[in-house]
Amino acid sequence: MVKRLLKKAMDILDIYSWVNKYSSVVTGCLIDNAYHYKSYWILKLRCREGVYIVKIEPGVRMHLSQSHPEEKDIDGFTRFLRSRIRDSRITSIKQPWWERIILFETSIHDKILRHYVELLPRGQWIITDQSDKIVYASRFMKYRDRSIKPSEVYSPPPLKNLSPSDKDALLNVVKGGRDLVRTIISAWGIPGHIAEEAIHRAGLYGVKNKGVSEIPYQDLEKLVDEYRRIVEEVLNGKGYLVYGDENKLEIYTSYEPRLFSEVYDKTVKPLDDINTAIDVYFTEYEAYLDYQARMEEVTEKLREIEARIKRQEEIIAEYNNEIENIESILQTIYSNYHVAEEILECARETREKKGWEHIAEECNGVIEIRKDKGMIVVKLGEKTLELSIREDLSRQVIELERKHGELVRKTESAKKVLEEMHQQLNTISISMNTEEKTIRKPSPTFWYERFHWLFTRNGFLAIGGRDQSQNELVVRKYLGENDVFIHADIHGGSAVVLKSGGAHSLEDVVDASYLAACYSKAWKAGFSYIEVYWVPGRQVSKTPPPGEYLPRGAFMVYGSKNYLQVPLRLGIGIREYVDDIYGEYLKIVVGPQELVRSQAIAYVVIIPGDKKPQDISKEIAGYLEGIILRQRGVKYKIPLSEIESKIPGPSDIMLVSTP
Repeated sequence: MVKRLLKKAMDILDIYSWVNKYSSVVTGCLIDNAYHYKSYWILKLRCREGVYIVKIEPGVRMHLSQSHPEEKDIDGFTRFLRSRIRDSRITSIKQPWWERIILFETSIHDKILRHYVELLPRGQWIITDQSDKIVYASRFMKYRDRSIKPSEVYSPPPLKNLSPSDKDALLNVVKGGRDLVRTIISAWGIPGHIAEEAIHRAGLYGVKNKGVSEIPYQDLEKLVDEYRRIVEEVLNGKGYLVYGDENKLEIYTSYEPRLFSEVYDKTVKPLDDINTAIDVYFTEYEAYLDYQARMEEVTEKLREIEARIKRQEEIIAEYNNEIENIESILQTIYSNYHVAEEILECARETREKKGWEHIAEECNGVIEIRKDKGMIVVKLGEKTLELSIREDLSRQVIELERKHGELVRKTESAKKVLEEMHQQLNTISISMNTEEKTIRKPSPTFWYERFHWLFTRNGFLAIGGRDQSQNELVVRKYLGENDVFIHADIHGGSAVVLKSGGAHSLEDVVDASYLAACYSKAWKAGFSYIEVYWVPGRQVSKTPPPGEYLPRGAFMVYGSKNYLQVPLRLGIGIREYVDDIYGEYLKIVVGPQELVRSQAIAYVVIIPGDKKPQDISKEIAGYLEGIILRQRGVKYKIPLSEIESKIPGPSDIMLVSTP
């Protein structure tokens, strides 16, 4: 998974574009909740248009996101957010200076908090009161030029970037520089790709490394004008994804990147929305960083086990050397046993009669004495060895044999440990290869996924409420006159809308009817099938007959109904999508077995049973992950919560697809 992702954070034009386009979208939204994940925080917003997810990563980014991690946590800063801004309303959002800083305000019970999200290096999320006194921050720090501590007045980092509105200032700072490209990067406070884009558009790319003094004044004026045009262009709110070799995403921009397409011959994909470009890029970047972290962890384990293997091999080599030495000594003794005994007997007698110092001259074969150890060094044949004059030769031989046996046993044990280490090494190597094939990039989340949903065999969307409130919503907001309303013929179930506009076939209705049948009380009651009725949307009304009352989630259905008998068998599979913007991703899909089989790369079929949803979710995840691994050699971790949300109630697995 080698990627060349060039951007590490939103640049100043991204922020300018995003704030200009999304200030009106985010302003007025209620903050429903806050979460933390690794290096960033997530705000869940309830807005007029629906539910939004905002990712805020100081020093890097702030944007709406179509995806969010399954496993989120709560840190100290998140607890503060939940206690102080949950259920508050975002009242404004802006870029207060020409700098990578976003300021948004929240209000609850007439109490206003100001949030400075710094997206520049060492940036923080700093929360102040209306007088800009710091209330809390993602990190309290004392810097050389400012202090981020409670009750201190907030001061931004030194503001060095020149506003593009001041044409004369932009021109004056350039005139005093050296080579053109580095001068405008430092003087205007913009990254290299923006600087080179302006230079390219001004027709100066061929002289970008020349000294500024060598470039005519009118060309410098043109350069300033082109930069200002780029700044104006980003207010269109569009985004551009730039792809390089092997169609790998490399960078995104908030302006048309002519430099990359015309000079570097990159593929540029234009998008209508800058936020989509930001979200796609940083979702990819996040997955890349996660991959790098996992690979570093595996690589470190690999280094550790390789070092242990090397040390173990050294130990075994030492044992083998000792064994060979003892075997050589024993062989020499056995070959010269009587000679060795005579030498030892001579040495003992000489020591008793004349002393240690005479042993070498009196006893043939003794070449050295070691009085402190009670040892003599003798030469037997071609071998020199050390013998003790304090013990019989037979006892010394027995001791050597004992040491030999002990070393042999140690060597065998060490070899077994070494074999286990090699197995561990092989496992880690396989793990490294698996990590390279592991899919962890979160898939985008679409508006209909808060409901029960499926796409029929002819591509029509069907959505169903998860509770009374959602039943009310899907009918009031999404049911058109020519769409289809579907409901199980039982009190308590999902109200399903087939968004067909009248172009559906009966097969599409059958597909959608499985949502109404399976997500009804019939499943928990253990039925094997249930009757489901369907009518055109124009026959459904929230207006009760005179004198009657309709409770929340209830509807009046006028005219004749069409009935289907639907078995309570739900296919749950994993489907691969290929999107022009978000690339490849996988999602859990549900529906009748035939539909899921035609859409999914792996699936199971469940029926009402005895296993709890959380338990059967683990089984289903294991089946699906195993099938994908065998089928494609790719490891995919399926979020258990995503499967569990599809389980209607206690269930059993009836069928598992085979690769």
